[in-house]
Amino acid sequence: MTSRRRPDHASGHPALRRAAAGLTAGLAAVVLAGCSIFPSSNETPTVQDGTALPEANANGYAELPLYFVALSGDFPPETTGRDVACQDLLVRASSVPVKTEDRVGSAVGFLIDDEQYSHGEPAITNSVDPSEDGLFYSSSRVEGGTVTVELTGDVVTRSQCESFRIRAQLNRTAAAAAGVENAEILVNGVRIEEILGLPELQLGEEFTTPADEPAPGEGTDSAAPEDGTGETDELDEIGDPNQLNGQG
Repeated sequence: MTSRRRPDHASGHPALRRAAAGLTAGLAAVVLAGCSIFPSSNETPTVQDGTALPEANANGYAELPLYFVALSGDFPPETTGRDVACQDLLVRASSVPVKTEDRVGSAVGFLIDDEQYSHGEPAITNSVDPSEDGLFYSSSRVEGGTVTVELTGDVVTRSQCESFRIRAQLNRTAAAAAGVENAEILVNGVRIEEILGLPELQLGEEFTTPADEPAPGEGTDSAAPEDGTGETDELDEIGDPNQLNGQG
């Protein structure tokens, strides 16, 4: 089984696709500079990644943890992440509070159904975006400290560097949403590492970029997609909880 380029059809789990699409529709509201889309420093640390899993409020709404990638040579200032490969940084963002019975499905579904490759300026990027039309969330289960996510369809990748990003985004988003340390991503029952030809996931040390200039390091395979989805937007917040829950 191999990854392939973007398919020309769309189908999948209707409820989750509608929920993720609603969250994506509000994405034009996220600001990387000046707004707190990353976890606040007063959150209680956890073993998983040093950030507490957001708790639901009295009405059942909670933020969704989402992982994106800051590309080497174009890091947003004062952004904390971990080296994912090719000198890129894996960084965590949070959605506005949303209400969902499947936090893992909603978070992973958001990455898949996100209609933009990059967000902000300098941008964080979503390498899962090109798989939007052919990759679908099916289910997840937690056993011990590991969440196993079942996806169906095809993973679209254009390079080995992008493959590293895709796997890391899906893996860490699923683990954070489930509140566990480890994640296993399966596509049509096959480990994503086997599909993409990757070794086991190993993230580098945590690093915070300088306040006023990009961190040193030359970009590697950092070009945006050729189809125009690499345009950057100035954003304010991630997601619209009313749209996500069918209220908008």
